[in-house]
Amino acid sequence: MRRYFLSDVHLYPEPMEHPGRTTFISFLRKLHDEEEPGELWVVGDLFDFWFEYSAAVPAGYSDCICALRSLTGKNWNVHFLPGNHDYWVGRRFSVATGAVIHGPAPVKLDTGRRKVLIHHGDGLGSGDLGYRIMKPVLRSAAARFLFSMIHPTLGSRFALLFSSTSKRVLRRDLDRIPQGLMEWVKSQLEEDADIVITGHTHLDTVIRSEKGVYVSLGDWLTRYTYCLLNDDADPQLISFSEQNADGGMNR
Repeated sequence: MRRYFLSDVHLYPEPMEHPGRTTFISFLRKLHDEEEPGELWVVGDLFDFWFEYSAAVPAGYSDCICALRSLTGKNWNVHFLPGNHDYWVGRRFSVATGAVIHGPAPVKLDTGRRKVLIHHGDGLGSGDLGYRIMKPVLRSAAARFLFSMIHPTLGSRFALLFSSTSKRVLRRDLDRIPQGLMEWVKSQLEEDADIVITGHTHLDTVIRSEKGVYVSLGDWLTRYTYCLLNDDADPQLISFSEQNADGGMNR
C-alpha cells in the first residue's frame, strides 16, 4: 500500500492569499486520479486556524474539504493528526471529509514490516518549555468554551495574529531540527520504532541511522514536500512542485 504523509500546509482563512493553496489542491486531485486508493496522513497544521463553531466554517477551506471528501469517497483512508494551529479539529471536520481524527498522543502504525511512529512534533522532548506549559490550558474545555463566545470573524483575526508570532519564533530554527525534538526522535528509534515521522519545524529532511529513519516533512508554504512510504521501500521525501512540473505522481 502507498502511504503519503504531509504537514504544515497552514491554509489561511480568506481573504488572505496562500502561496501553496493551489499546489496543495492539485496534489490532492492527483492522488484522487491514482488507479488504486492508498492512505493519506495529514500530520498537523493543515489549517493555520480552525475552530468548530456550531454554525460557521472559516472561509477559504471549501476546496480542501471537498478534495479530501473526494479521496475518502474513492476509498482512500485519510488520517488527521492535530497540530498546534488546528488542535480544535474534531467531529465537524471528520463528518465533512470522512477523515479519521487521531488524538494528541503519537500514533503507532504497524505496516507489517516496520513500525512507524507519527506525531506533529510540537511540545516533544526538552524544548518548547513555554509552549508545553501553556498547551494544556490552550486545549482545555474552558478555553474552547471561551473562544466559542467570540464572533468567528474576530476569532479568525485573533488566531492569525497569534499564528504570525509563533511562526516568527519557529523560523529561527528552520535550518535545523530543534535539539529537544531530535532527542525525542532518537529515544523512540532506540525503543521499538523503525521510522519516526513529524512535521512542525517546516524543515524537509530525512535522517538515517543504525537505529532507523527519521522524516521531517517540510511544509506547503515554500517547500511543497511530502513523504511516500511503500511497504517494500525506504521512505522518500518528494517535492511536489518539482515533480508536478515534470508531470505525473511519483510511484
